[in-house]
Amino acid sequence: MDAMTMERQQAGIAEGLRMALRSLVRPVAVVTAERDGTRYAMAATAFCEVSMEPPSMLVCINQANSTWQAISLGADIGINLLSESQVEVCRHCSSNAGGEAKFAVGDWLLEPGRPPRLADSCTTIVLRPTQLVQQGTHMVVIGEIIDIAHQRHLAPLAFHQGDYVLPLPAAAGLPS
Repeated sequence: MDAMTMERQQAGIAEGLRMALRSLVRPVAVVTAERDGTRYAMAATAFCEVSMEPPSMLVCINQANSTWQAISLGADIGINLLSESQVEVCRHCSSNAGGEAKFAVGDWLLEPGRPPRLADSCTTIVLRPTQLVQQGTHMVVIGEIIDIAHQRHLAPLAFHQGDYVLPLPAAAGLPS
């Protein structure tokens, strides 16, 4: 198989994967970091649990994203699992807004040396990175959970077919 044919095949597989992933209903988070007084935020759907012993998770981050710069220098990671009322926070953190402008929308808890946390997210998880694995354009960051805050009364925000969706109360474990 020549290089051009392989490239076309890879492009077809990548497009197929994009379409398959769009068909999944996935939770939405804003991933944050703070390094040397500078705060970073990005929207993400590529994160999951790894182990309960020790409690750990992973998050996939594009190396071109500025949030990766802080993490690559050793910053802890905040994973803010968004509630149904935080669509605008997510849109803002996935926009081209840069630096402190990412924090203009939302009720942020900002403490020096800690990743920014959303006061009204369903859950906020703070990870301390323990392993970094490069895969193509992204880094898979595995980290041990060092702090967690969970609010049971909030329904989560999800993403499906390129748009935000709100779960049914029963699916979120909430009274209807």
